[in-house]
Amino acid sequence: MVYNSDKMATVYMRRAKARDMDTIVSILQSAKGYLKAQGIDQWQSDYPNHETIQTDMDNHQAFVLICGDEVAGYAAAFEGEDPIYTALEDGSWLVDGHDYASLHRVAISDKFRGQKLAARFMTALISYFYAQGARDFRIDTHPGNLPMQKVIANNGFEKRGTVHMEEADHISTARWAYQLLIQD
Repeated sequence: MVYNSDKMATVYMRRAKARDMDTIVSILQSAKGYLKAQGIDQWQSDYPNHETIQTDMDNHQAFVLICGDEVAGYAAAFEGEDPIYTALEDGSWLVDGHDYASLHRVAISDKFRGQKLAARFMTALISYFYAQGARDFRIDTHPGNLPMQKVIANNGFEKRGTVHMEEADHISTARWAYQLLIQD
């Protein structure tokens, strides 16, 4: 759905609810197809799946981007130490410690692709966790995922090194890790 009227659709972020599950799974499945079509092996196993999203919801880490009255995107985010970011290779974090917000599984629905909503979603996530006291933000993506790298860079993140995901035995797990520090 593309909104081309004079009135812009309301865009906001909220915590995901159980009723959003099917739409979230659909968004992630279409994101897998999008990545595969680009020749990127990110998310080409069973991950992320229904159980991943349910765990995110159970841990209060699941967020959706709403555009108009539709779920347009999904992300998982939380504060505190993230095991993915404890073993950074080929670089270093700007600050060490365990007090940061991690952003994961950011995906936008095919219906809304090309509308710059990933950038708006990222801004909403950063703003939400900033309001909670976070000043250090971390995110990672596949080295071949150029669209997400652009979203990450355009939100002020700086590439800091490489981390590894345990996605599947046969899938390359290297991910570029990024960090954003916000000063008060």
